[in-house]
Amino acid sequence: MIVDRSTTALVVDSTADLPDELVQDPNLTLVPLTVFFGEEAFLDWVELTPDRFYEKLVSAPRLPTTSQPPPGVWADLYRRLRERYERVYSVHLSAEFSGTCETARAAAQAVDGVTVVDSRLATGGIALLVDRMMDRIDRGVSQEEFDAYIEYFHANKTFLFLPTTLDYLYKGGRIGRASHLVGTLLNIKPVLTIEDGVADEFKKARGLRQALAVMKDGLLKRTDPGSDVYANLSHGLNRQVMEQLRALLLEISDRTLHLRPPSIVGSVIGTYIGPGAVGLCFIQE
Repeated sequence: MIVDRSTTALVVDSTADLPDELVQDPNLTLVPLTVFFGEEAFLDWVELTPDRFYEKLVSAPRLPTTSQPPPGVWADLYRRLRERYERVYSVHLSAEFSGTCETARAAAQAVDGVTVVDSRLATGGIALLVDRMMDRIDRGVSQEEFDAYIEYFHANKTFLFLPTTLDYLYKGGRIGRASHLVGTLLNIKPVLTIEDGVADEFKKARGLRQALAVMKDGLLKRTDPGSDVYANLSHGLNRQVMEQLRALLLEISDRTLHLRPPSIVGSVIGTYIGPGAVGLCFIQE
């Protein structure tokens, strides 16, 4: 089978925090998760924009909770899409962070022709994977090449992020292997990564400038001179720091850097990393 626009649809949950051009793609369906502030329920990105979410988050007496759609939502969607497409790829937040992927996988067992992809990532990391998958759907590739690229991405991507605080990761139980960093000195800025689907320490830095330099150096060390590098920036309403990181990346002259449209971290992922975080995901192709 050829994977192209006539044969293949993508399903993505809202934790991908996709830029508008991907959200509006006719071959992509976005399924929102739910955020609860006490008894109030909001569909991620549908009923709760990042602006409103972070405003509520900083004044909330306790951390909001999040919930995934039930299996029937996924199964019904897969059936509808299979009436039009030969194949459906359903891409989700790391199974280490949420049960969404496993729920989708259970639903897919009842519908032929559906492949559930654990992104092993969150927010802009998922957005970059979806961007690269959509690029191949646009061009048209064999299913073998398409599936092989997903595995290549898993093995070769790097996702780095800089939270303004570790409190939200810790309170939300998503701190992963970086738990030893909780309580570090105020001027220490830990750059975190997602490895094997869980948060981990990448490198500690002193101050914001050094932390952003660590992220740039991470790209330089994990890609080769002369290569094409595709990258995505993401931010939790912290465009100023994101633009500082973008400026550093644009100084790189010995690689061809393809910066994809940035992601704004929405309410589900924002619940666990808090306001102001900045992320970088990249892959050498």
